Amino acid sequence: MMSDAHEFNAEMDDAQQLGGEQPASDLELFEQYLEQDLDLDLPGRGDLREGVIVEIRPSELLVNVGSKRDGVVPQSDLARLDQEYVKSLREGQTVDVVISKQPDDDGIFVLSMADALQQRDWITAQELLENGAITVHKVVGYNKGGLTVEFNHLRGFVPASHIVDMPRNLSEEQRRAELENRIGQKMRLKVIEVERRRRRLVMSESLAEREYQAQRREELFKTLNVGDIITGEVRSLRPFGAFVDIGGADGLLHVSEIGWSNINHPREALEVGETIDVQVIRIDPDNQRIALSRKRLLPNPWDTVEERYHPGDVVPATITRVVDFGAFAELEPGIEGLIHISELADIAIAEPLKTVRVGDKVQAKVLRVDRKRQRVGLSLRQAMFPDSPVEDSQER
Repeated sequence: MMSDAHEFNAEMDDAQQLGGEQPASDLELFEQYLEQDLDLDLPGRGDLREGVIVEIRPSELLVNVGSKRDGVVPQSDLARLDQEYVKSLREGQTVDVVISKQPDDDGIFVLSMADALQQRDWITAQELLENGAITVHKVVGYNKGGLTVEFNHLRGFVPASHIVDMPRNLSEEQRRAELENRIGQKMRLKVIEVERRRRRLVMSESLAEREYQAQRREELFKTLNVGDIITGEVRSLRPFGAFVDIGGADGLLHVSEIGWSNINHPREALEVGETIDVQVIRIDPDNQRIALSRKRLLPNPWDTVEERYHPGDVVPATITRVVDFGAFAELEPGIEGLIHISELADIAIAEPLKTVRVGDKVQAKVLRVDRKRQRVGLSLRQAMFPDSPVEDSQER
């Protein structure tokens, strides 16, 4: 076969021998030759190229990969693709292909669209590793070491040590059950390792969540204002209050701000996972702390207390606290009255404080109601002995 250089020289000789018209210049002939025959961009095996579907055949696709080079995507490769995607392919459509085999005698490449999709995914994975972006992926399986997740046409691996809220010190059976329960869930993940030759794509949920929450927290402190009303989710309960996720940060709902009634522990009024409305009452950006109140969004029972309780009424009450000067009794959630020590028992009793205990259900007579000062004066003695002389005891 004549070499490219010899072939070019022969064309030049033929041109010089032609009569009549002015022969073309050397540069023009060289450009014509390049346009017609010489392929300086011949694809190599494993190359990723964009091609145009030339013809859809019953068992293969004919795809042009440029420079007058055609290739076929065989049925065996099409079978590796999603069949709905295969049905959607049309002539003239641009697709990614990988050169699987160099041209044979007829000059036709063997191409793979399935490998091209995976190769694109490896490129994407490398980009995510470099830019640190967070993406969402579905859990599709597990093994002894962790979870496998969808990554387009690849599979990523999330080690158990990088899974959020993964319990420790589990038996093998418990560990397997814990991992299996996560199948079908979606996870925020960061790519932390890409080794294409070993087909190793490792991802982390814990790093992704840490960064995601930090970003949300930063944004939240920029936009949050005292007085804002937000819907949040109760994350945990402590004796002093509840931590509520308000979309980027946890705010503290102190036990005194849960409601108008007195409670000993937040679990008496709230449950983990419960959705509640809260109001922002304090923001400390330097220490990244947020104080919340649910109480301030609830009706204040003191606003209408004078409509329900009147001096002289005898009403049921529950002893909530015993102090040196008397006892406090709850009439209803948020309404507490004071029973002065002089109104606890008959004057003949030497130690009136010992006549009641926290939790006792009693009948008390209303002596006075002060809505503005949020105070109610009560008497057990006058409820038990209605004919006894009334003393002007003072609420302290």
